[in-house]
Amino acid sequence: MIKPLFTVAVGLGIALTVACSPKTEEASAPPTAAADERPNFAALHADDTGDKIPVTLENYEVAESDLAFHNVTKLVGMNTFFHFPTGAFDLDNQTVVRMNRDTYYSAAIIDTTEGASITIPETNGRYLSVMVVQNDHYIDDVFLAPGTHEITSETEFAMVAMRIRANQSDPDDGAAIAALRAGVKLEVGGNGSHVRPNYDMEQLVALRDEQTAEGTKLGTLMGMQGAHGTIVPKMHIYGTAIGWGLLPDAQAQYLGSPKFSDDGCYMASYSAPPFNDPGFFSITIYDADGWIYSEDGILNEFNMNLNEDGSFDAHFGDCGDVDNHLPTVEGWNYILRIYEPKLEELQDFRLPEMKKIS
Repeated sequence: MIKPLFTVAVGLGIALTVACSPKTEEASAPPTAAADERPNFAALHADDTGDKIPVTLENYEVAESDLAFHNVTKLVGMNTFFHFPTGAFDLDNQTVVRMNRDTYYSAAIIDTTEGASITIPETNGRYLSVMVVQNDHYIDDVFLAPGTHEITSETEFAMVAMRIRANQSDPDDGAAIAALRAGVKLEVGGNGSHVRPNYDMEQLVALRDEQTAEGTKLGTLMGMQGAHGTIVPKMHIYGTAIGWGLLPDAQAQYLGSPKFSDDGCYMASYSAPPFNDPGFFSITIYDADGWIYSEDGILNEFNMNLNEDGSFDAHFGDCGDVDNHLPTVEGWNYILRIYEPKLEELQDFRLPEMKKIS
């Protein structure tokens, strides 16, 4: 499996994609390196023209956002959605670690100076969210309701990032996604072009690694993303490093497990994850380095058996013919994602004990 080494991608993989494709409605997968190569992220994004701009804690969030914006505009330009591909998950082309298989992404970089709006169609109950990521990585607006929404931003440029729930067990799901995407209308008044400054990429990557190491010690992503004036600045830096494009707490929660051994069958009993419509939950399993290693590595309502109260048992490893089963490898671990969570109820929600049963 080809596994480029970037960063923890519990947020948007958009920020870290190194693809360079023509302007098409559906993007092809990023080019891959030879087996066992680990691309030099700083070198991939380096600009050898002119003096390099130092990256410090003072401008780190803007620098990461400029990089994310550039990775979209180089594919599709300004004020236009780039739609990430639908279809089967490609295990051999994972652009970042801890990707999710819950949603399909679309992104547009817009000039906000002359106003902008987005119109969301009726979704017939399917989850569709649009968040506006400003150039300092704060998110003041997340839209879910059908209708036209005015886009505001404190920064000249912003990313309009859309997630639509995926059902990868349905072979006709791609057509449904395409229809919803076609119904989303983005109107932008400004015609300015975002230009990525010539940052010192080695400093940016070093800061990202440093802040990721510090932030992950907290064991939670709570309080790392949200609107201006609502987030402790240091926590926001952690969130930028750990997962650029994280949804705010009110829109998504991410609960991660420790690593386990591949030495038999494990079972855990989960209470019903609390969420509001049109939210949902999923469990995605990863190897010790954070890569998805199996096409059967996700549990959600499309392939699970739930109890009447929404609780469920999940089985991991060599368990035979059982419900709600995920295969394991050495060092396996998982993330439980909850979209549109009920935050008050979630205060008492905990991942259950993992029991080895054989």
